[in-house]
Amino acid sequence: MNRVARKFNSLWGAVLVICITIVVASAATATAAKVINGKYIKKNTVASKQIKNGTIVKADLNKNLSVTGPTGAQGPKGDAGATSVVSHRTVEPGIANTTIATTTAECAAGEHLVGGGAGFVVSGTNAYDFTATLHGSIPTGADGKPVLDLAEATGWRASATNTTGSTRDFVVIALCAKP
Repeated sequence: MNRVARKFNSLWGAVLVICITIVVASAATATAAKVINGKYIKKNTVASKQIKNGTIVKADLNKNLSVTGPTGAQGPKGDAGATSVVSHRTVEPGIANTTIATTTAECAAGEHLVGGGAGFVVSGTNAYDFTATLHGSIPTGADGKPVLDLAEATGWRASATNTTGSTRDFVVIALCAKP
């Protein structure tokens, strides 16, 4: 019986030690949470990597702290930009069937080419007849040649063979942005 009593007492002793340890640990954590605050932290010892994202709000910042810098000087006024797109057409009249026609339409001074095209129309009307063989339709520079990369285009040049079966007018149109 003595042996059973000793075993029982040592088991209760172990349980008692564990309970006391838990109570002391809990009290220490609660006390630490109450004691450690900004008053006890040395200035300049907390770095941004130690601050959890999203935990600081604008109200936490110094009122004199500016998030944006001072306004800079006013820059120069920019170009007006395009307000409309206008077309410029060049007409080669009376192109006989099976004949090749080539011509160029140009933008006016101050305008910028934005596109173009070509086709045959019934003479004296604006009715297009699309039965033609187009050989080329390209933007051109001020020198009349096809534009190179990053060069400014000023006109549109096209070449086609009239295969409509009748005499037609050949029309090339340059679409130009107008300020």
